[in-house]
Amino acid sequence: MITLSDWLSEISNWYQQTDMQDMDTLSPLIHSPPEAVWGPELSDEQSKAIACWLDGCLRLYKHYHQDIQSDKAYGYLQLAYSKLQFVATQPHVDKDIKQWAIKRLDHLIVLLLEFCNQQQSASWQAESQNQIELHVAFMNSLHNINLEGTMYAA
Repeated sequence: MITLSDWLSEISNWYQQTDMQDMDTLSPLIHSPPEAVWGPELSDEQSKAIACWLDGCLRLYKHYHQDIQSDKAYGYLQLAYSKLQFVATQPHVDKDIKQWAIKRLDHLIVLLLEFCNQQQSASWQAESQNQIELHVAFMNSLHNINLEGTMYAA
């Protein structure tokens, strides 16, 4: 298992490459980050790692979207969205990490909906509606957990 420091070093090397279009190097980093990226402790290293991971997902999304590989592009948006949902629901994760993840979920749902609405089929339109319903349900569940005091400390 790769350490957070080693993973950060590898992704930093990718950012420093002259050809940041090398998705073959970026993709494995995004698919296999160390668990420490998600917390539970907030540190400068963790904060940088989670931001780099999300940026990597978005770069892969844009790459495949421009390359007209819709399923892969959408998959990277879904990967980012699902991981950040996971982070936001973990009771042992630092409150600030959770709040960061929740803010990014709002941005990601907009990207997911824009992507679905750009597609020219009824199935993508249905997917868009499904994403709206699921996002609302998820955010309501977070709100309810927060009201009960079980997720976030005051």
